[in-house]
Amino acid sequence: MITVPMYDHAAHYKQYRNDLDEARHRVLERGLLDWGPEVPAFESEFAEWLGSAHAVTTNSGTAALKVAMLSLGIGPGDEVITVPNSDISSTSAIHHVGAKAVWVDVEADTMNLDPALLEAAITPRTKAILPVHMYGHPADLPAISEIATNHGLYLIEDACLALGASIDGRAVGLWGHASCFSFAPSKHLGAFGNGGVVVTNDPEVAEKMRQFAGYGQPRERHYRTDPTGGFLEHRVEGLNERLDELQAAMLRAKLPHLHEFIWSRRNHAEVYRSSWGSLSFELPVERLGCVHSYRNYVLRAENRDRVRTALADAGIATGTPYVPPLHLQPVYQSLGYGPGSFPVTEAAAQELFSVPVSPELTSVQRDHLIEQVKALSD
Repeated sequence: MITVPMYDHAAHYKQYRNDLDEARHRVLERGLLDWGPEVPAFESEFAEWLGSAHAVTTNSGTAALKVAMLSLGIGPGDEVITVPNSDISSTSAIHHVGAKAVWVDVEADTMNLDPALLEAAITPRTKAILPVHMYGHPADLPAISEIATNHGLYLIEDACLALGASIDGRAVGLWGHASCFSFAPSKHLGAFGNGGVVVTNDPEVAEKMRQFAGYGQPRERHYRTDPTGGFLEHRVEGLNERLDELQAAMLRAKLPHLHEFIWSRRNHAEVYRSSWGSLSFELPVERLGCVHSYRNYVLRAENRDRVRTALADAGIATGTPYVPPLHLQPVYQSLGYGPGSFPVTEAAAQELFSVPVSPELTSVQRDHLIEQVKALSD
């Protein structure tokens, strides 16, 4: 039987083995596992790739969100508007800095924050808007950023699912006061472990990010070689949320291939669209002027669970990303939401499922998936 996994990290490693092994050996042979040259080098290279002035790495996308909010002064008494249909990190990061998450429902086609509902959620306590670019499609950043500007609010992009996406040629990640990406293994640029990054064009915010991610000290305190120095100088109550040298080196090895990773996902998506144009299932959209980077290829079917079972029987992995939505999760029951609170989110959660779209997906696997989905849609 042909098997089609969601991801094949072993195959990915084998394809780029030489570059990855060289990066790993470079770090281990140097012997600097902490506060070495790989992290700042990767930050510079990633910022250049994206087009941002500054990039500050962290040990996860969740950490990136926390560091971003702390650096912008968001904390107790503040509210941050976001969506209920994402990974818990977008909401839990808000709560972990002491602020309150305020959920707003999403648009039915992209599953991103609905700007038409946004202003009604703004209160005198609102400090920031945190849209999540769901599945790789950009949120409506022109509309959201205009609302943020009009109300004097920070815009923080949760771009962990959308590296490589853009609107009218402007990359996701370049619209916010701070924007966050994840380097989890299943992301567009995946580490061999975990990692994340915050980007900003504000040098003062970038310096605060470095301090919040690295024990509250300026980096030069950690890199100091003066034998008479070494004294601590904590300027903020910092965290230990840094990316490590080994992961930075591996990410540096993969960064030159990032465009091809994204192209591969988009190519798979285009083949799906051309093959499934007459399906009874609902296919993902790509709005005019937008570039979707397809971290997830999400279909919708009324008989979703039956379809997933049949695909599993055919050796095909599927997923249900972020289902049930956050407001129906046990951890947030005390907030008082229930069924009917966010109707667009809830309707999608009953139907959506994702199919493999990673760069490691072979044409044989893809053809098998295409034929099995066609048969189920007939």
